[in-house]
Amino acid sequence: MKKIKVCFVLGTLDVGGTEKQLLLLCKYIDREKFHPFVISLRGGRMKNDFTKENIPVFVIGKKYRFDLIALFKLILILNRIKPDILHTFMFTSNTWGRIAGIINGVPVIVASERSTDLWKKKYHFFVDRVLGFFTDKIICNSYSVMERYRSVLGNISRKLVVIRNGIEFQTFETDKSGSKRKNEKIVFTASRLSPEKGIRFLIESARIVLRQKENVKFLIAGEGPLMTELKYLADRYGIEKQFIFLGYKNDIQNFIEKSDVVVLPSLWEGLPNLVLEAMAMRKPVVATNVGGTSEVVKDGITGFLVNPGDIQQMAEKIILLLSDEKLAEEIGKKGYEFVKGNFDVCLMVYGYRSLYETLLTRRK
Repeated sequence: MKKIKVCFVLGTLDVGGTEKQLLLLCKYIDREKFHPFVISLRGGRMKNDFTKENIPVFVIGKKYRFDLIALFKLILILNRIKPDILHTFMFTSNTWGRIAGIINGVPVIVASERSTDLWKKKYHFFVDRVLGFFTDKIICNSYSVMERYRSVLGNISRKLVVIRNGIEFQTFETDKSGSKRKNEKIVFTASRLSPEKGIRFLIESARIVLRQKENVKFLIAGEGPLMTELKYLADRYGIEKQFIFLGYKNDIQNFIEKSDVVVLPSLWEGLPNLVLEAMAMRKPVVATNVGGTSEVVKDGITGFLVNPGDIQQMAEKIILLLSDEKLAEEIGKKGYEFVKGNFDVCLMVYGYRSLYETLLTRRK
Protein backbone atom coordinates (compact mmCIF):
# COMPACT_ATOMS: atom_id res chain seq x y z
CA MET A 1 0.00 0.00 0.00
CA LYS A 2 1.31 3.42 -0.96
CA LYS A 3 2.12 5.52 2.09
CA ILE A 4 0.55 8.93 2.59
CA LYS A 5 3.25 11.59 2.44
CA VAL A 6 2.75 14.29 5.07
CA CYS A 7 5.10 17.26 4.90
CA PHE A 8 5.31 19.44 8.01
CA VAL A 9 6.64 22.99 7.72
CA LEU A 10 7.62 24.98 10.80
CA GLY A 11 9.67 28.07 11.59
CA THR A 12 12.57 26.64 13.61
CA LEU A 13 13.80 23.49 15.27
CA ASP A 14 14.54 25.28 18.53
CA VAL A 15 13.13 23.68 21.67
CA GLY A 16 9.53 24.80 22.08
CA GLY A 17 6.01 23.56 22.59
CA THR A 18 5.13 23.30 18.91
CA GLU A 19 8.34 21.48 18.07
CA LYS A 20 7.83 19.00 20.92
CA GLN A 21 4.26 18.27 19.87
CA LEU A 22 5.29 17.76 16.25
CA LEU A 23 8.01 15.33 17.36
CA LEU A 24 5.42 13.31 19.29
CA LEU A 25 3.10 13.29 16.28
CA CYS A 26 5.88 12.06 13.97
CA LYS A 27 6.96 9.48 16.54
CA TYR A 28 3.54 7.94 17.13
CA ILE A 29 1.70 8.29 13.83
CA ASP A 30 1.27 4.99 12.00
CA ARG A 31 4.41 4.63 9.87
CA GLU A 32 2.84 1.77 7.94
CA LYS A 33 0.33 4.27 6.56
CA PHE A 34 2.03 7.68 6.80
CA HIS A 35 5.47 8.90 5.71
CA PRO A 36 6.28 12.16 7.56
CA PHE A 37 8.77 14.78 6.36
CA VAL A 38 9.87 17.92 8.22
CA ILE A 39 10.91 21.19 6.60
CA SER A 40 12.17 23.93 8.91
CA LEU A 41 12.76 27.49 7.77
CA ARG A 42 15.65 27.68 10.25
CA GLY A 43 17.65 25.10 12.19
CA GLY A 44 17.76 24.35 15.90
CA ARG A 45 18.63 21.89 18.65
CA MET A 46 15.76 19.53 17.93
CA LYS A 47 16.92 18.50 14.46
CA ASN A 48 18.70 15.49 15.96
CA ASP A 49 15.56 14.47 17.84
CA PHE A 50 13.69 14.16 14.55
CA THR A 51 16.50 12.36 12.74
CA LYS A 52 16.72 9.84 15.60
CA GLU A 53 13.12 8.94 14.80
CA ASN A 54 14.11 8.45 11.14
CA ILE A 55 12.23 11.54 10.02
CA PRO A 56 13.74 13.21 6.92
CA VAL A 57 14.55 16.83 7.88
CA PHE A 58 15.23 19.70 5.50
CA VAL A 59 16.51 23.05 6.79
CA ILE A 60 15.89 25.95 4.41
CA GLY A 61 18.21 28.47 6.08
CA LYS A 62 15.85 31.44 5.88
CA LYS A 63 17.81 34.64 6.66
CA TYR A 64 15.51 37.58 6.05
CA ARG A 65 11.92 38.54 6.75
CA PHE A 66 11.12 38.51 3.04
CA ASP A 67 13.52 35.86 1.80
CA LEU A 68 12.52 34.88 -1.73
CA ILE A 69 15.47 32.51 -2.04
CA ALA A 70 14.14 30.60 0.99
CA LEU A 71 10.68 30.49 -0.63
CA PHE A 72 12.22 29.16 -3.85
CA LYS A 73 14.06 26.44 -1.90
CA LEU A 74 10.82 25.51 -0.14
CA ILE A 75 8.99 25.24 -3.47
CA LEU A 76 11.75 22.98 -4.86
CA ILE A 77 11.74 20.66 -1.82
CA LEU A 78 7.97 20.28 -1.95
CA ASN A 79 8.18 19.59 -5.67
CA ARG A 80 10.73 16.85 -4.95
CA ILE A 81 8.74 15.26 -2.11
CA LYS A 82 5.33 15.64 -3.79
CA PRO A 83 3.39 15.35 -0.52
CA ASP A 84 -0.24 14.29 -0.29
CA ILE A 85 -0.69 16.59 2.71
CA LEU A 86 1.09 19.83 3.64
CA HIS A 87 0.77 20.82 7.31
CA THR A 88 2.20 24.18 8.42
CA PHE A 89 2.61 25.72 11.89
CA MET A 90 2.27 29.35 13.05
CA PHE A 91 2.38 32.58 11.08
CA THR A 92 5.71 32.60 9.22
CA SER A 93 5.64 28.98 8.12
CA ASN A 94 1.86 29.13 7.64
CA THR A 95 2.48 31.96 5.18
CA TRP A 96 5.49 30.73 3.22
CA GLY A 97 4.50 27.08 3.51
CA ARG A 98 1.00 27.59 2.14
CA ILE A 99 2.25 29.77 -0.72
CA ALA A 100 4.72 27.03 -1.69
CA GLY A 101 2.01 24.40 -1.32
CA ILE A 102 -0.41 26.31 -3.53
CA ILE A 103 2.25 26.75 -6.24
CA ASN A 104 3.01 23.01 -6.11
CA GLY A 105 -0.65 22.01 -6.20
CA VAL A 106 -0.46 19.96 -2.98
CA PRO A 107 -3.81 18.11 -2.72
CA VAL A 108 -4.48 18.86 0.98
CA ILE A 109 -3.21 21.93 2.84
CA VAL A 110 -3.59 22.22 6.62
CA ALA A 111 -2.44 25.12 8.81
CA SER A 112 -2.02 25.28 12.60
CA GLU A 113 -2.51 28.13 15.05
CA ARG A 114 -0.82 27.43 18.38
CA SER A 115 -1.41 30.57 20.43
CA THR A 116 -3.81 33.47 20.90
CA ASP A 117 -1.12 35.62 19.21
CA LEU A 118 -1.91 38.97 20.79
CA TRP A 119 1.06 40.43 18.91
CA LYS A 120 -0.61 40.13 15.50
CA LYS A 121 -1.66 43.23 13.56
CA LYS A 122 -4.49 43.64 11.06
CA TYR A 123 -2.25 42.87 8.12
CA HIS A 124 -1.25 39.52 9.67
CA PHE A 125 -4.90 38.50 9.87
CA PHE A 126 -5.43 39.75 6.30
CA VAL A 127 -2.72 37.32 5.15
CA ASP A 128 -4.33 34.57 7.24
CA ARG A 129 -7.73 35.20 5.64
CA VAL A 130 -6.39 35.27 2.07
CA LEU A 131 -4.41 32.05 2.46
CA GLY A 132 -7.33 30.54 4.36
CA PHE A 133 -9.27 30.31 1.09
CA PHE A 134 -6.67 27.80 -0.14
CA THR A 135 -6.56 25.85 3.14
CA ASP A 136 -8.61 22.74 3.88
CA LYS A 137 -8.48 22.97 7.69
CA ILE A 138 -6.92 25.21 10.34
CA ILE A 139 -6.06 23.30 13.50
CA CYS A 140 -6.02 25.03 16.89
CA ASN A 141 -4.50 23.42 19.97
CA SER A 142 -7.15 24.81 22.35
CA TYR A 143 -10.69 26.12 22.28
CA SER A 144 -9.44 29.52 23.41
CA VAL A 145 -7.18 29.74 20.36
CA MET A 146 -10.10 28.70 18.14
CA GLU A 147 -12.34 31.42 19.62
CA ARG A 148 -9.61 34.00 19.11
CA TYR A 149 -9.28 33.13 15.42
CA ARG A 150 -13.02 32.76 14.93
CA SER A 151 -13.33 36.42 15.86
CA VAL A 152 -10.90 37.59 13.16
CA LEU A 153 -11.08 35.16 10.22
CA GLY A 154 -14.64 35.83 9.05
CA ASN A 155 -16.01 33.11 6.74
CA ILE A 156 -12.70 31.23 6.93
CA SER A 157 -13.49 30.41 10.58
CA ARG A 158 -15.67 27.52 9.40
CA LYS A 159 -12.42 25.69 8.69
CA LEU A 160 -11.24 25.85 12.31
CA VAL A 161 -10.99 22.63 14.33
CA VAL A 162 -9.43 21.77 17.69
CA ILE A 163 -6.90 19.02 18.34
CA ARG A 164 -5.36 19.51 21.76
CA ASN A 165 -1.79 18.75 22.79
CA GLY A 166 -0.78 15.33 24.03
CA ILE A 167 1.53 14.00 26.73
CA GLU A 168 3.82 10.96 26.52
CA PHE A 169 3.05 9.79 30.04
CA GLN A 170 5.70 7.08 30.29
CA THR A 171 8.35 9.80 29.98
CA PHE A 172 7.20 11.26 33.29
CA GLU A 173 7.29 8.04 35.33
CA THR A 174 10.45 8.81 37.31
CA ASP A 175 12.05 7.95 40.61
CA LYS A 176 10.45 10.05 43.32
CA SER A 177 13.46 9.94 45.66
CA GLY A 178 14.51 13.56 45.08
CA SER A 179 17.98 14.81 45.93
CA LYS A 180 17.07 18.34 47.04
CA ARG A 181 18.28 19.48 50.43
CA LYS A 182 16.01 19.07 53.41
CA ASN A 183 13.72 22.02 54.08
CA GLU A 184 14.55 23.71 50.77
CA LYS A 185 11.60 24.51 48.55
CA ILE A 186 11.87 24.77 44.78
CA VAL A 187 9.71 26.79 42.40
CA PHE A 188 10.28 25.89 38.76
CA THR A 189 9.41 27.26 35.34
CA ALA A 190 10.62 26.58 31.82
CA SER A 191 10.16 28.72 28.73
CA ARG A 192 11.83 30.80 26.08
CA LEU A 193 13.15 33.92 27.80
CA SER A 194 11.14 36.41 25.77
CA PRO A 195 8.66 39.13 26.79
CA GLU A 196 5.42 37.18 26.24
CA LYS A 197 6.52 34.46 28.69
CA GLY A 198 6.27 36.88 31.63
CA ILE A 199 9.37 35.74 33.53
CA ARG A 200 9.94 39.28 34.84
CA PHE A 201 6.62 39.01 36.69
CA LEU A 202 7.77 35.78 38.31
CA ILE A 203 10.93 37.56 39.50
CA GLU A 204 8.87 40.43 40.91
CA SER A 205 6.50 37.96 42.55
CA ALA A 206 9.47 36.12 44.05
CA ARG A 207 10.39 39.23 46.04
CA ILE A 208 7.06 38.92 47.85
CA VAL A 209 7.45 35.16 48.36
CA LEU A 210 10.95 35.51 49.80
CA ARG A 211 9.81 38.02 52.41
CA GLN A 212 7.77 35.23 53.99
CA LYS A 213 9.80 32.18 53.01
CA GLU A 214 13.57 32.42 52.87
CA ASN A 215 14.29 28.78 52.04
CA VAL A 216 13.00 28.95 48.45
CA LYS A 217 14.96 28.58 45.24
CA PHE A 218 13.57 29.63 41.86
CA LEU A 219 14.78 27.58 38.90
CA ILE A 220 14.29 28.87 35.36
CA ALA A 221 15.08 26.63 32.39
CA GLY A 222 15.36 28.09 28.91
CA GLU A 223 17.22 30.48 26.67
CA GLY A 224 16.23 33.66 24.90
CA PRO A 225 16.88 37.34 24.26
CA LEU A 226 15.98 38.46 27.79
CA MET A 227 18.48 36.26 29.65
CA THR A 228 20.86 39.11 30.57
CA GLU A 229 18.03 41.51 31.41
CA LEU A 230 16.29 39.00 33.70
CA LYS A 231 19.52 38.17 35.51
CA TYR A 232 20.10 41.88 36.04
CA LEU A 233 16.56 42.28 37.39
CA ALA A 234 17.09 39.53 39.98
CA ASP A 235 20.41 41.10 40.93
CA ARG A 236 18.85 44.56 41.24
CA TYR A 237 16.20 43.19 43.59
CA GLY A 238 18.87 41.49 45.69
CA ILE A 239 17.50 37.99 45.14
CA GLU A 240 20.08 36.72 42.64
CA LYS A 241 21.20 33.96 45.03
CA GLN A 242 17.68 32.55 45.08
CA PHE A 243 17.43 32.48 41.26
CA ILE A 244 19.16 29.86 39.16
CA PHE A 245 19.04 30.39 35.40
CA LEU A 246 19.63 26.91 34.04
CA GLY A 247 19.83 27.74 30.33
CA TYR A 248 18.80 25.08 27.85
CA LYS A 249 17.88 21.71 29.38
CA ASN A 250 16.70 18.62 27.55
CA ASP A 251 15.69 16.84 30.77
CA ILE A 252 12.93 19.17 31.97
CA GLN A 253 11.12 16.31 33.71
CA ASN A 254 14.01 15.92 36.16
CA PHE A 255 13.62 19.51 37.30
CA ILE A 256 9.84 19.23 37.49
CA GLU A 257 10.29 16.16 39.69
CA LYS A 258 12.52 18.10 42.12
CA SER A 259 10.16 21.06 42.31
CA ASP A 260 7.46 21.81 44.87
CA VAL A 261 5.50 24.23 42.67
CA VAL A 262 5.54 24.80 38.92
CA VAL A 263 4.67 28.30 37.68
CA LEU A 264 3.55 29.51 34.26
CA PRO A 265 3.65 33.37 34.23
CA SER A 266 2.92 33.85 30.50
CA LEU A 267 1.08 36.85 29.06
CA TRP A 268 -0.41 34.74 26.28
CA GLU A 269 -0.41 31.05 25.39
CA GLY A 270 -2.07 28.39 23.30
CA LEU A 271 -2.09 25.21 25.39
CA PRO A 272 1.12 25.21 27.47
CA ASN A 273 3.14 21.99 27.52
CA LEU A 274 4.74 22.92 30.84
CA VAL A 275 1.40 22.80 32.63
CA LEU A 276 0.55 19.41 31.13
CA GLU A 277 4.00 18.04 32.00
CA ALA A 278 3.83 19.28 35.59
CA MET A 279 0.39 17.74 36.08
CA ALA A 280 1.59 14.49 34.55
CA MET A 281 4.14 14.40 37.40
CA ARG A 282 1.53 15.28 40.04
CA LYS A 283 2.99 18.72 40.70
CA PRO A 284 0.78 21.66 41.77
CA VAL A 285 0.64 24.48 39.23
CA VAL A 286 0.20 28.25 39.47
CA ALA A 287 -0.56 29.63 36.01
CA THR A 288 -1.79 32.82 34.42
CA ASN A 289 -5.31 32.67 33.05
CA VAL A 290 -4.38 33.06 29.39
CA GLY A 291 -5.19 31.12 26.23
CA GLY A 292 -6.09 27.49 26.77
CA THR A 293 -4.56 27.28 30.25
CA SER A 294 -7.99 27.38 31.89
CA GLU A 295 -8.96 24.31 29.86
CA VAL A 296 -6.41 22.39 31.94
CA VAL A 297 -6.10 24.32 35.21
CA LYS A 298 -9.43 24.30 37.02
CA ASP A 299 -8.92 27.01 39.62
CA GLY A 300 -8.57 25.60 43.11
CA ILE A 301 -9.00 22.02 41.87
CA THR A 302 -6.22 21.04 39.45
CA GLY A 303 -4.14 24.15 40.12
CA PHE A 304 -4.46 27.89 40.65
CA LEU A 305 -5.18 30.53 38.02
CA VAL A 306 -3.98 34.11 38.42
CA ASN A 307 -4.37 37.21 36.29
CA PRO A 308 -1.44 37.88 33.93
CA GLY A 309 0.98 40.37 35.45
CA ASP A 310 -0.61 40.19 38.93
CA ILE A 311 2.50 39.59 41.02
CA GLN A 312 0.67 39.79 44.37
CA GLN A 313 -1.86 37.13 43.39
CA MET A 314 0.87 34.90 41.98
CA ALA A 315 2.93 35.22 45.15
CA GLU A 316 -0.03 34.40 47.37
CA LYS A 317 -0.76 31.15 45.52
CA ILE A 318 2.89 30.12 45.51
CA ILE A 319 3.14 30.77 49.25
CA LEU A 320 -0.09 28.84 49.88
CA LEU A 321 1.17 25.75 48.05
CA LEU A 322 4.61 25.91 49.66
CA SER A 323 3.01 26.20 53.11
CA ASP A 324 0.32 23.52 52.79
CA GLU A 325 1.84 20.23 51.64
CA LYS A 326 -1.46 18.38 51.93
CA LEU A 327 -3.20 20.86 49.63
CA ALA A 328 -0.31 20.75 47.18
CA GLU A 329 -0.44 16.96 47.08
CA GLU A 330 -4.21 16.91 46.57
CA ILE A 331 -4.07 19.43 43.73
CA GLY A 332 -1.20 17.51 42.13
CA LYS A 333 -3.21 14.30 42.28
CA LYS A 334 -6.32 15.84 40.72
CA GLY A 335 -4.23 17.49 38.03
CA TYR A 336 -2.66 14.15 37.16
CA GLU A 337 -6.03 12.42 36.91
CA PHE A 338 -7.37 15.17 34.66
CA VAL A 339 -4.53 15.20 32.13
CA LYS A 340 -4.27 11.41 32.16
CA GLY A 341 -7.86 11.15 31.01
CA ASN A 342 -7.84 14.00 28.51
CA PHE A 343 -4.36 14.66 27.11
CA ASP A 344 -2.75 11.31 26.34
CA VAL A 345 -0.57 11.45 23.21
CA CYS A 346 -2.64 8.67 21.64
CA LEU A 347 -5.73 10.92 21.67
CA MET A 348 -3.79 13.67 19.91
CA VAL A 349 -2.34 11.38 17.24
CA TYR A 350 -5.74 9.80 16.61
CA GLY A 351 -7.19 13.27 16.05
CA TYR A 352 -4.59 14.14 13.41
CA ARG A 353 -4.79 10.78 11.69
CA SER A 354 -8.58 10.93 11.46
CA LEU A 355 -8.46 14.45 10.07
CA TYR A 356 -5.81 13.61 7.47
CA GLU A 357 -7.74 10.57 6.27
CA THR A 358 -11.02 12.49 6.08
CA LEU A 359 -9.51 15.33 4.06
CA LEU A 360 -7.82 12.96 1.61
CA THR A 361 -11.05 11.03 1.14
CA ARG A 362 -12.89 14.25 0.30
CA ARG A 363 -10.26 15.16 -2.28
CA LYS A 364 -10.66 11.80 -4.00
